[in-house]
Amino acid sequence: MLVHIFKQLWNRKRSNLWIGIELLLVFCLLWYIVDYFFVLEYNKSLSSCRDLDHTWQVNVALLPAEHPDYQPSESDSTALLDNYNRVLDRIRRYKDVEALTVLSGWSTPGGGSFYGDWFRSRRDTTREGNGQAIMFDPQTDFFKVFRHTTQDGKPVSVEDFDWSDPKAIVIGDLAAKTFFPDGKLLGEVLESPNSPEDYYFVVKGSIGDIKRFDYERPQLAFYRPERIKPDNIANMEIAIRSREHLSDGRFLQNFKNAMSRELRIGNFYLRGIKSYNQINAETDFTFGQTSDVRIRTGMMLFFLVNIMLCVMGTFWYRIRVRRDEVGLRMAMGSTRTNIRKMLILEGLCLLAVVVLPAMLIEAQFVYLGLIDTLGQGKNNLGYLPDRLVLRFILTNLLTWALLAVVIVAAIWLPADKAAKMAPAEALHYE
Repeated sequence: MLVHIFKQLWNRKRSNLWIGIELLLVFCLLWYIVDYFFVLEYNKSLSSCRDLDHTWQVNVALLPAEHPDYQPSESDSTALLDNYNRVLDRIRRYKDVEALTVLSGWSTPGGGSFYGDWFRSRRDTTREGNGQAIMFDPQTDFFKVFRHTTQDGKPVSVEDFDWSDPKAIVIGDLAAKTFFPDGKLLGEVLESPNSPEDYYFVVKGSIGDIKRFDYERPQLAFYRPERIKPDNIANMEIAIRSREHLSDGRFLQNFKNAMSRELRIGNFYLRGIKSYNQINAETDFTFGQTSDVRIRTGMMLFFLVNIMLCVMGTFWYRIRVRRDEVGLRMAMGSTRTNIRKMLILEGLCLLAVVVLPAMLIEAQFVYLGLIDTLGQGKNNLGYLPDRLVLRFILTNLLTWALLAVVIVAAIWLPADKAAKMAPAEALHYE
């Protein structure tokens, strides 16, 4: 049957040429869109090895000096630190708080702030890289609050590492592979290329990688201690994990009602509380991640609808002018099922013919580097989208499958209508 179909296509080569050119252009355009979303969804599927659900940023502030309730006697460094620790104790003892940590305001999980560190391995100074420095007080359990895990999913705790050394540092798995590909990292030194004698840290272990944005790849991450002191309290933030038996809305209301008065200690007061999931969503929107994905998704849907309408119109007309042929085939004994099958196979064969020239055109886009979509080429340590040949084959298969579905849907209605004609009515057109 396929030989017969290809003969039919050759006999109608002039009209099929224009349809083929149309399918060629549509295939290349659709492939470019599919490639973008392939990388996007791949990046999104990568684990971030942490969990922001049921986590909260507790905003505790100091009364200004001009406030009527301000107490000058509570403003010296000793009283400030004592009162801050009392605030932490009261939050920690609240019945629905599971864990608490204090971290630098530059280290907000899911936030837009970014404090970068550039390091190299002291053992092999050719291995260097930059990433985000995440600083927290190791007397509080940062890893438990955000449920950090190893790359294979095992939970980690601050207690798993030795923080007695003020130069201690824990690194992400990606950083471990970047600086110490042989896997020997305990006790190794990461140093600044600019001031290696003054700015260096001793590696105490590694944990799973995190992502700054949901649609990006994991980044290099360095976890460093920053203990609470009177002169840095204003730059620190309190993070907690709530127990899961309460909904977020219920916990939020209960915490505000119970702690607004409890946290009025010295010059401290509770300014507000916000979920880290909300912070993450706001960050995606602020940095254009949300709008970029929405715009590209809208464009893809727009093109898909137009492609389907265009292909449907083309094949509708093509089948309409061939009603005489349909009539002859039915008069000679072809069943309605065979008519539908033949017309659909013709469309799929036309699509198969254009795949090779379409791939040759697409290869030029790859060669010129025009498919450097989100995350492509960054932290290239074996991610699937960086295997260009495999990625090229997979995205073309997805494009073919998507366009094949569109063509079958576009042909089905006119083919079904043509197949349902009575043979005498079909022969009338002859």
